[in-house]
Amino acid sequence: MKRLNLLSVILSFTKIGVIGFGGGAALIPIIESELVEKNKWMDRDNFSVAVATASISPASIPVSICAIWNLKYSLFSAYFYALPGSIIFMILLTGFTMIGEAGVKYIENASAGILIFVLLCIYNFIKKNLASGNSIGTKKKHIIVFIASFVLYSGNSVRNLITSLVAFDEGTLPSALFALSMLDLIAMLFFIVCFIGGSKSRVKIAISFFVAGIYTISSGRIQILGTLSFPLLVLMLFMAVASILFDIFISINSKSKVKIVINHKPLINVLLYLAVAVSLTFLTYFISKDTGALDFAIRGITSSLSSFGGGEVYYTIADEVFVQTGFISEDIYLSRILGIAGAMPGPVIVSILAGIGFSYGNHLNGAALGWLFGLLGASMAITATALGASLLYTVFELLKDSLRLRMIIDNIIPMVCGVLLSVALTLLTRASHVISSVSIQPTISFIVVVLIFLTMLLMHTKYRVNSIFLFLLGGTLTLIGLGLISNYL
Repeated sequence: MKRLNLLSVILSFTKIGVIGFGGGAALIPIIESELVEKNKWMDRDNFSVAVATASISPASIPVSICAIWNLKYSLFSAYFYALPGSIIFMILLTGFTMIGEAGVKYIENASAGILIFVLLCIYNFIKKNLASGNSIGTKKKHIIVFIASFVLYSGNSVRNLITSLVAFDEGTLPSALFALSMLDLIAMLFFIVCFIGGSKSRVKIAISFFVAGIYTISSGRIQILGTLSFPLLVLMLFMAVASILFDIFISINSKSKVKIVINHKPLINVLLYLAVAVSLTFLTYFISKDTGALDFAIRGITSSLSSFGGGEVYYTIADEVFVQTGFISEDIYLSRILGIAGAMPGPVIVSILAGIGFSYGNHLNGAALGWLFGLLGASMAITATALGASLLYTVFELLKDSLRLRMIIDNIIPMVCGVLLSVALTLLTRASHVISSVSIQPTISFIVVVLIFLTMLLMHTKYRVNSIFLFLLGGTLTLIGLGLISNYL
């Protein structure tokens, strides 16, 4: 175990933030590698609890993990992970007229190789966690959860990969039947586990899977029985709560003692985030003399708290909260924020809010004020994420001895593995798209991505090449290679 101190934490999470292309669930393997394997600052069980909490928290999954993995270093972990991408973004926005477009292109070229490195991390994470079921006798169950999660989640990623690979128009292939969100998967997992509990009743198991199956169909992209989606969600909640209350009633009648101990540390830790956010808000207000600072802070934190589902969901929320209300112009949002934020490392939500803040402050009184508003936006996203994650983590701590919670945590990682396999296809498509943007045919670009991945895998497994070297190799290889090809073609 490496020594846990402030400097080592800052360096580790800054590295994760710089590597963090792909965002969201794609960063779970990288964070696990840093915290569990390399530094041994967490064990796998506690990491699974952190992932389970982060998966149902608002805003960014990686920031949520950063906020709860260690309460002492929570604030530093979250900020040093989330800020590198936002800082790079604001540097590009500062010099957009001179280096912006070229800078984004360089980042995109390098990101192709970095995304392939992330693919390697995802592959290792899935392989390792599915294999770990052998030691606890749950491998078969984990594989079933893994396959089911992939099938239900991956509709759009499979469709996009096929469309990109064979150069079809978007409307050529039919819409994916399922393509559920991660929140839908979480909802079904919680329902099935909470409704069944420790029961072995076949009737109860059959009912839970029947209701979950109907919910799956109603929540799919084709929207079969779409009007039933919300009523079914309410029904699932009612059935789960009723089952839990019934078991509690039985437990009370059997005179079993249940000791409830509330861990206040996560809640106290939230005060640190709020203190930083409030201080930065008033600093921005006093320097700018603009009430827009207070308005922006409120919009930023409330919109982040409503963003369940990650960066893609926040694109629409940001449009409603900031563009349609006239806070920033639609032209700036579409041309300088929406596309470029997704190309940055780290959480998309943080980058978007940093970009919106920078654009507002820059329009108000130049780049210096833009940076202040940008940091304020990033802080609001981080604070909202930490607030949601800390509250949920307190609940998880309260129920840590619950059979149902143990069952959820036991199944959350296999479910995440299924989601990650779908994410891997999306990253594969994105990396192929970057390579094909320099006039390389899509099929050839796909083959190039696969060959680079296999080369990295061979170097990692057979020759034990350091992951940092592979990260730098991937980014440098595509940065230089695609630059040379674009100059000669």
